Amino acid sequence: MYSEILRNLGARALKDDSIEQCSYEQVCSELDIRLPDDYVLLLNDYNGSIVFDNGTMFKPKQKTPIDSEDGFQSLEILYGLSGKNNLIKKNVMYKDQILAGFVTIGESIGGSQICVSSAGGGIYFWFHEAETDDGSLFVVSDSLNSFINSLIIDDMQGKNKREVDDSGSFLDF
Repeated sequence: MYSEILRNLGARALKDDSIEQCSYEQVCSELDIRLPDDYVLLLNDYNGSIVFDNGTMFKPKQKTPIDSEDGFQSLEILYGLSGKNNLIKKNVMYKDQILAGFVTIGESIGGSQICVSSAGGGIYFWFHEAETDDGSLFVVSDSLNSFINSLIIDDMQGKNKREVDDSGSFLDF
């Protein structure tokens, strides 16, 4: 279901020399979440984290402090089951920063995280520079399915031909 959408966005598995590997069962157990079946298939298809050579953006339902003028944000990476950007490792990293009940599944520009609510399955943007926890989470989408379906090519990245390098970064200095 998601494969065609992501393929059109230039999605590919991030090359990673790390031998770290986790299973979907470990993700469910350690993070206390069950992801939608289609997303599990996607994780298995790509295995590693997913980056977007064409650049990808989304428009959150709730305005955030870093939206573009037209209300969009970029999606830099979706975390996978292997490598240094695996779901378990990233969630352990942010455990004491992101509110309980939210699992990080990806990263937006500048290190802010894309999270899924373990209670309702909604997708949220976690703004890492928020001064309080109350102002750190913003509604992106009601479900993972609607989030993936809302992703579009980032035209600015297409014009500038910024490609993702194997580290998963768009930085070009």
